[in-house]
Amino acid sequence: MKTREIYLIGICGIAMGTLAQMFREAGYSVRGSDSNVYPPMSDMLRSAGIEIYSGFSEKQVGSPDMVVIGNAISRGNPEVEHVLNKSIPYTSMAGALYTYFLSGKDVIAVAGTHGKSTTSALLSHILLSADMDPSYFVGGVLRNYNTNYRLGRGGLFVIEGDEYDSAFFEKVPKFVFYRPRHCVLTSLEFDHADIYRDLAEIELWFKRLVNMVPSEGHIVYSSEYETLGRVMEKSRSHGASFGLHGDYRWSFLGYEGDEALVELAYPGGSVELRSAIFGPFNYENIAAASAMALRLGVSPDDLRRGVASFQGVKRRQELIYSAENIRIYEDFAHHPTAIAMVLDTMRHRFPGAAVWAVYEPRSATSRRNVFQDELPLSFLKADHAIIKTPFNLDAIPASERIDAAKVAADVNSRGGDAILCATVDEIIERMYGSMSADRENIVILMSNGGFDGIYARLIGRITPLFAPEVCCDNSPN
Repeated sequence: MKTREIYLIGICGIAMGTLAQMFREAGYSVRGSDSNVYPPMSDMLRSAGIEIYSGFSEKQVGSPDMVVIGNAISRGNPEVEHVLNKSIPYTSMAGALYTYFLSGKDVIAVAGTHGKSTTSALLSHILLSADMDPSYFVGGVLRNYNTNYRLGRGGLFVIEGDEYDSAFFEKVPKFVFYRPRHCVLTSLEFDHADIYRDLAEIELWFKRLVNMVPSEGHIVYSSEYETLGRVMEKSRSHGASFGLHGDYRWSFLGYEGDEALVELAYPGGSVELRSAIFGPFNYENIAAASAMALRLGVSPDDLRRGVASFQGVKRRQELIYSAENIRIYEDFAHHPTAIAMVLDTMRHRFPGAAVWAVYEPRSATSRRNVFQDELPLSFLKADHAIIKTPFNLDAIPASERIDAAKVAADVNSRGGDAILCATVDEIIERMYGSMSADRENIVILMSNGGFDGIYARLIGRITPLFAPEVCCDNSPN
């Protein structure tokens, strides 16, 4: 039977909402439900003509041809129980992506602990700039196009290869379902402590991913991680490394205005690249995307144009406010390595500035104590670190919870400056009372969630300090 009507349980998540829009664009009838229906995803879905139900009820499901069940949905959900009891065909988000969109394409999966979104977005943009008309599905919104997906007519499909599990009925990484022909491996460290026992278990899944790539396929991997060296040991594919050392080597040449200049040396030549994204971790991402693009036949000239015109990914080192002596960036960083990298980058890019690290532990791993000892070292890169009391800590077993107060104390005992705040209001007031408009300030707001709306609220509060002309009209009546 041909699929015509699709129902998504958990439709308002970023990935599920994106999948729903892809289905709609491809001509399917699409409906769905979620427990939290709110903008911007709810507005995006409704503008695409997709009906959304707030809350779950078996009466809403009806008899669709296929049900897609999100990975945040568990047994006991009334719609799930209805689907199982009535034997309605169902699949996971990852399974649906392969069946309806990836099958028949040359899939390029971008996997790793850090850098997946930026690398997959940049690679997609390079391929678009080279007129290869790719499809893509990325975990962040590409600022060039204000979307995180595209259904192209070309044969390539770039997809972010998430290692998180797929669904309650598929306790395996999402990337297993994508059957990649080519693969980019950006990094590999321990993460997702809620589903993986240790680093060895994650390595095993990455080895399985590598083993799926055909012998004619290409795998590019970071030379900076011993873990990836182990993962690649038995690969039968065309492998190449990238990084400060390896087959595709980047070197930082300096800044020119707001652009970073990077040279990429590769087998048979080199190319100088200009980029609006900066910092060593982004140069790694540029090298990763460039290595795969070159191996797929992109010319050095097209590569140069693609990298230069890439505007970045929202919530990844995104500048959200700028005035004299202050810049505020939003970043997705929540892993200790990512935090240290973005702070180190800001200190290098803005020497002499006061660097403010404002952090909310929100992910399942960051609220656990697996990185209790590593986190304080990450925050030493900042002049001032402000840590918010972790989000919904009651959801974490008491013995596994991060001790945020101890993290702050350990930063201070090592010569840093850190405080713990219970609310966003407290954070904002402390910053307002401590900042000097006479010195350059670089603020990095780090969370993988909403951070209780700190972004607009902080900007509104500090504007009188740094841009009084914006909020105060001193002209005569």
